[in-house]
Amino acid sequence: MQRIIVLLLIISFNNHAQIESNLDEVYPIFPVCKLLPDNKQNQCFDESMFEHIEKNFKYPKTAWDLNLESQVRIRFNINQNGEVDNIKANAAVVGISFIEKEALKAAESMFEVAAANILRTLPKMIPAKKGGEAFDKTFQVTVEYKIPNQLDYDEIDKAPTFPGCENIEVEKSKECFEKFINNHINKNLKYPKRALKNNIEGDVFIQFEITRDGYFINFYTVGPDKILEDEAYRIMSKLPAVKPGEYLGKKVNVLYGLPISFRLK
Repeated sequence: MQRIIVLLLIISFNNHAQIESNLDEVYPIFPVCKLLPDNKQNQCFDESMFEHIEKNFKYPKTAWDLNLESQVRIRFNINQNGEVDNIKANAAVVGISFIEKEALKAAESMFEVAAANILRTLPKMIPAKKGGEAFDKTFQVTVEYKIPNQLDYDEIDKAPTFPGCENIEVEKSKECFEKFINNHINKNLKYPKRALKNNIEGDVFIQFEITRDGYFINFYTVGPDKILEDEAYRIMSKLPAVKPGEYLGKKVNVLYGLPISFRLK
């Protein structure tokens, strides 16, 4: 169950202070970092580790279906051969209480296995060195499994559903959503008289949130003049309530934005 969002990944490296105090100690080197100068290796390691976790992150399906969230702390070594070993994961399930200890252990185990598997797929590296000799280097990362409350429109699977789009296939839900929006704008747009009188034209970008209850809230506009911004808001605030957007079967708040063009003929 993929969820590639930076907010879901928290990576903390606790070794920088030690390395700065010991100039003879050298970080492990990722294969992609080999050609970089020595003073860029630490940064490249951190960035490569983050990218690896982001790329290989998978939300346990059962945990996703049960709305379980967790923070998993993982300690691991990069040994003298540049391989990952001694992986120890410790999960803290949040947002829910378990009456049965066995149920809690099962939930923790789901997250611990998923997080540990991310680290097991790390590539072989050039090992850390101290005084020119390779040695086992210990790291700690924290991976957060969090069910999103709000997503951008391009991240969701199923668009919010307007009347008339109920029976549309999921793959075409965004097409129907956008078509309804465009028709709504064309039907309701009225060029403000004051804007006509003062030759004001341009594009207004309007952004808003569509809640899990299907309502439109938190409008934000940017345009060449407040007169046009007010008209853009008036148009979009008249949109009817919808069935909420979905991501992997869950209702989510959706952030959506678009430009509305005002042109003098």
